[in-house]
Amino acid sequence: MTKLKILNAKGCNKLKSFPPLNLPTLESLELSFCSNLEKFPEILGKMENIRVLKLHELPIKELPVSFRNLIRLEGLSLSCEIIHFPSILVVMPELLGTAVIHCNEWRWVKSEEGEDNIGSMISLNVDFFLALYCNLDDHFFSVGFMYLAQVRGLYLRGNNFKFLPECIKEFYNLRVLDVSHCKHLQEIRGIPPKLAFFKAINCISLSSSSLSMLLNKVLSCFLNAFMIDNT
Repeated sequence: MTKLKILNAKGCNKLKSFPPLNLPTLESLELSFCSNLEKFPEILGKMENIRVLKLHELPIKELPVSFRNLIRLEGLSLSCEIIHFPSILVVMPELLGTAVIHCNEWRWVKSEEGEDNIGSMISLNVDFFLALYCNLDDHFFSVGFMYLAQVRGLYLRGNNFKFLPECIKEFYNLRVLDVSHCKHLQEIRGIPPKLAFFKAINCISLSSSSLSMLLNKVLSCFLNAFMIDNT
């Protein structure tokens, strides 16, 4: 199996475990809809040919740290009941985007010593992070969140957090932020400096001070654009 290129176990409901993988030639791995597979397999060696991985409708609870051996992975899509996500995976060297949909529980997991030095580990390649209707609460904005500091698009609609943290002001490249349908969102403590598009439809709990902050940001952007057009 050392030359295997496609491994498709999609919909194998009797599959409960998967042996560790050491398949350097593998180009496609499909494990979606394996309703009894609770653990993603360990990746024993570098795998350079898998660019996109979709893990949908799986009962897996966590991704192993060895997941980062998928060193050329560009896109990751998850739809799993519970996700304990090693924060180090966000900074995989070629990962451009992560999409998580309808997860009932999310938890950042510190995977190794030395992760507290976030500045040296932030990925410059990541384009977007999407977590829709994932029951995210305020704990989502813990240390692991700062690994996303270079992201350009952040889509967090339909979650349960009550505030956007002040540290989001350090997301200097963030252009798009969507928190629509976050009905418990009350407070916005910071706005990224280059934010160009902010969407907060049906955020029914937003405080008047947060709404005022947003209006001031909109007015500031309008005035800046007006001054540029008239120079």
